[in-house]
Amino acid sequence: MESLIKKNKQKSRAQAAVTDALFLLVIISSLTGFLFLFAANYGKGISDQVNRNDSFEFVSSALKTIMYQSVPRDSNQVINVLNPDYEQEVDYLMALVKEDYADDQNLSENTKRSLARSVYQVMLPVADTQDYLFSIQTAQKYVLMILWRTKFEVMQVDGKDIRFQNVKPTCNPEDILDPSACESHQMFFCEPGISDNSVQKLFLRVGTTTQAQSLVNMVEFSGNSLLLALDTTEIRAGVILAAWTATDIPKGEFDPLKCTLLNLADIV
Repeated sequence: MESLIKKNKQKSRAQAAVTDALFLLVIISSLTGFLFLFAANYGKGISDQVNRNDSFEFVSSALKTIMYQSVPRDSNQVINVLNPDYEQEVDYLMALVKEDYADDQNLSENTKRSLARSVYQVMLPVADTQDYLFSIQTAQKYVLMILWRTKFEVMQVDGKDIRFQNVKPTCNPEDILDPSACESHQMFFCEPGISDNSVQKLFLRVGTTTQAQSLVNMVEFSGNSLLLALDTTEIRAGVILAAWTATDIPKGEFDPLKCTLLNLADIV
């Protein structure tokens, strides 16, 4: 009888030991899985944060460069830093914009080309993979908007339309008259309305954007008074530079921006 009781106790102890071992194994497995997921998500989060910081630093620095850049007053000229022309008229880009805007609250083609060339040159390092938008706007209207857009082409795969970016578009002889046919990207001057929310809809379409903003003081001349102090009105204008990963924009969402294609040969 005593031997039977002893065997039952040993059996119970063995079962308890196995149960404890299983519980310990479950706990260790759970902790291992948790630590693995935490490490993976932490690394991805840090990587995403670094990428966001890098993108913001670039866009912020690019906007500062554009706003404080010096340009020739004649947009048909360029500054040759290796062989400077000391008789060439040069001015700050924003000073040129303010001066041009003051008289009729519009920008001339000369100023628009200077702005487009500056934006194009500053954003060139990321232009292959990033689309971007540069705008100057008051409370009443967009003074200027420049949009850099990647061209996407359509390919049939199993009966479905697949849109892709063709880095080197093939040019057919009949397309030579179109200067944009051989370009993988396009630049536009756009004139959307302030109240139609077309720019906000564009940002929703393209997803995550990196934006940098600034304010500039603009002056408007009304021409109603002989006294300069009574003839001028000072307003605030917002300057925005936004960049995002190249994304195809459907025609229905692009048309409300009221864009006009710019020939890159005119600014490069």
